[in-house]
Amino acid sequence: MVIANLALRFIVELIGVGALGYAAYQAPLDGITRIAVTVAAPLALVVAWAIVVAPKARNALTQPQRDAIGTGLLVLVAAALVGAGQPTAGLVFGAVVVVNWLLGVILGQDPSRPWPAAGNRHQE
Repeated sequence: MVIANLALRFIVELIGVGALGYAAYQAPLDGITRIAVTVAAPLALVVAWAIVVAPKARNALTQPQRDAIGTGLLVLVAAALVGAGQPTAGLVFGAVVVVNWLLGVILGQDPSRPWPAAGNRHQE
C-alpha cells in the first residue's frame, strides 16, 4: 500500500507541474510575457521542490516536514487551477493531494528509506 501511495504521489507531482503551466498560461498576459510566465512558473516549482521537498534534498527538514511543504505547494497549484477557470479540476486535484498526504501520514511512508526487497514485501 505504501508503494502504491508513493507512486500516486509521484503522479500527482507530475500533474502539478503541468497544471501550474496551464494555470500560468491562462493568466491575463500577452506575448512573450505569457510564454515566460508559462515556462517560469513550473520551472520555479521544480526547483523549489528539488531544494526543499525532494527526499534527497540537503536541508535540515525532516521527511514529514518536506511532505507537508510539498502538499502545501500542490494545494497552491490546485488553487491556481481554480483561479484559471477550472474549479472542478482544481478541487479534485486538491482533494487527491490532501488524501494522498493523509494516507502517507497514516501509513508512515518515508520515501527517503530504501524500498523493501522483492522477497520482503510484508513491510508494505
